[in-house]
Amino acid sequence: MRDTKLYINTQKIRANISIIQKYIGNNIQIMPIIKCNGYGTHLNKIIEVIDNFKYVGIALVDEGISLRKAGYRGNIFVLYPPSKEEFKDIQKFNLFFNGCDIEMLEFFDKKTTKKLTIHIEIDTGMGRTWIQIKNIYDYIKRLKKLKNITVDGIYSHLSSSSSDIDFSKLQIKRFKKSLDIFKKETIYYNYAHICNSTAIFSFKDSVFNMVRIGLLIYGYYPNEKFKKVMNLYPSMILKTNINFIKKIDINDTVGYNKNFIAQRESTIATIPFGFGDGFVSLEAWYPYNPYVIIKKAKAPIIWICMDNMMLDVTDIPKVKIWDEVIIFDNKQLTVEEVAEWCNGICNYELISSLSDRIPRVFIN
Repeated sequence: MRDTKLYINTQKIRANISIIQKYIGNNIQIMPIIKCNGYGTHLNKIIEVIDNFKYVGIALVDEGISLRKAGYRGNIFVLYPPSKEEFKDIQKFNLFFNGCDIEMLEFFDKKTTKKLTIHIEIDTGMGRTWIQIKNIYDYIKRLKKLKNITVDGIYSHLSSSSSDIDFSKLQIKRFKKSLDIFKKETIYYNYAHICNSTAIFSFKDSVFNMVRIGLLIYGYYPNEKFKKVMNLYPSMILKTNINFIKKIDINDTVGYNKNFIAQRESTIATIPFGFGDGFVSLEAWYPYNPYVIIKKAKAPIIWICMDNMMLDVTDIPKVKIWDEVIIFDNKQLTVEEVAEWCNGICNYELISSLSDRIPRVFIN
């Protein structure tokens, strides 16, 4: 077990879920999105937490298989259309899936006598995987001929819920129109969903009866302004320990291509965390001056290698090997601050990019 670890507080995650449920109403189904190893947290492996949900959303059939093997008993929805080769696994592990490709459904329908369950994605403006509204009637005509396909839900995705309110309203209008068509054509379903973490704030009156929540579960906001609406608990801390310290003289260099040249006698600490663990290389951090926290003080980052990071700790008294280093927490150095340094990415991109070689430690 290396010193670098990502600590995830499951008690805070449970509290966040309760807060979100109270905000949207108890009659609204939450589908937590736990793709990409639970946004990098590996929450998908903590069945005692996710088993409280009737539905979970993932991206890949393989992710669904892992959940079943881990013991999750609820409904697993694969957000994107599966391949032909994944058909047997969809049946074997009872996975719900994106059924927007009618030719795929026709192929699956011929291969089985077992009922397969789908959610149908409507293109309202995302342009990813979808049925265009103009093609819904033709889709329904062919869908009605299939004997083994059950429609559990209809959904869409807001492409700009945090940046373009007017376009999002247009998407919701298009989605409602598509639901009217399915109703008119007597295609019955249990759930309609279009809102993500951002949209439950901006479009609370359009959550329908299911929402897909990712980032909020972990206590992080898609937009800082939402902190005024919902008080969540950030659940992650990334920290490590110093594993090497040395003194260098004026004009000594550190890092590839002599990137850092000492302007004074300096004390340099090395920590076991590098761009191989999920952060971009230091060149991308310009014009910021990134740092980590040691003894409640800022330790400037002077270079990043694949496996290590070098820090200038000259101005921090009594620094020694194995001292704790905070890469981000929820007080001294936030995920949002570090994400901004990393080429201006958003907080969930940073969390999701953390390498699997960082051990995850769950705290109750």
